[in-house]
Amino acid sequence: MGCVLITGATGFLGRHVVARGQKRGIELHTLGCDIANAAHVRNAVSGVRPEGIIHLAAAGVAYDETDTASLLRTNALGLAHLLEAAAELPAPPPVVCAGSGFEYASLDRARRESDPVAPNTPYGASKAAGTAVASVFAARLPMTVLRLFSFYGPGEPAERLAPYLIAKARAGEPADLTAGKQLRDYAEVGDVAEAFWRALDQPPTNGKLRLLNVATGKSVTLRDFCEILATILREAGCAPDLRFGARPYRPDEMMNYTADISLLESTLGWMPATSLEIGLRRMVDSSRRGQDGPVHPSAGSAPSSPALDGREVDSR
Repeated sequence: MGCVLITGATGFLGRHVVARGQKRGIELHTLGCDIANAAHVRNAVSGVRPEGIIHLAAAGVAYDETDTASLLRTNALGLAHLLEAAAELPAPPPVVCAGSGFEYASLDRARRESDPVAPNTPYGASKAAGTAVASVFAARLPMTVLRLFSFYGPGEPAERLAPYLIAKARAGEPADLTAGKQLRDYAEVGDVAEAFWRALDQPPTNGKLRLLNVATGKSVTLRDFCEILATILREAGCAPDLRFGARPYRPDEMMNYTADISLLESTLGWMPATSLEIGLRRMVDSSRRGQDGPVHPSAGSAPSSPALDGREVDSR
C-alpha cells in the first residue's frame, strides 16, 4: 500500500501505529485539523488522496469527559465527515477505525462481535454511534472497526494504571488501588498497532462493515496485573507498596471487560502474541531509559485534534 492517512497520530496508540507504518516504508500523512469541521476534513483528504485510512482520533480520553454532545461531535459527526470525504475520492480507500469494547452491553463473560450493543457510559454511546456511522458507509468504502479493549505499553498516559504504579514505586510512595477483582484482557500497544495495519492490508470485500475485537483472549484480574508489574519493579530495584482496597470501584465499573478474539484470528490469520510479563518488562525498561515515557493525554496535539488514549487504557 502506498499513501496512508492517519488521524490521532500524536496519541498513545497513534504514535505506535505511525512507527509500524514507518517500518513498513509506507508514505504516511496525518490529519491535524478538527475532524468535526467538514470543510477542513474534505480539503485535507482530497489533497492527500490516501490509498488507506486509519482513524484513531477520538474524544473521551479522560473518565471525567462525560459531555455526551461533545463526545458525539468528535466520535460520530467527525467520523461522518472523514468518511464522506473518503467516499468522494476517485478510488475510495479501505478504512480501519478504532472502536471500543465499551460499546457492548455489560456482560459477565468475554464479549463477542455478535453481542448486543448497549453502552452504559456517554463515551461508549459515542463510540457505538461512530460504529453505526461506519456501517452506513460500508457499501461505499471497505470498512473495518476494531473494537479495542484494555492495552498498555511505552508512552502510556501518566495517570493510567501501569505508569501510575511505576511512578509511585520509583518515588517510594504507596499506590492506592481498588480491591482489584476486575477481570481484564491486557494487550501490548505494539500488538494493537499491528492489528490496524493487518486489517488495512486485508480489507473486507463484501460491502459490509467488519467488526473485530482486539485483545489477547486471556483474562487477568487487575490485581494480578498489578502484582506482575510489582514483581518486575522489585527486580529493577524498586519497592512497590500496593494498597488494594484503598479506592472504591467506579459507579460504572465493568467487572468483566474481556474479549473473545476468535473472529480476529480467523479473519486476519493473526492474534496478539506479546505476553503480559514481556510487555510489562519492556514498559519498565523503556521508562527507566527515559524513552517513550508516559505522557499526558494532551501532549503533542491541539485540543481541536483529540487523540485516542482513552477508556481502553485502564484506570486504577
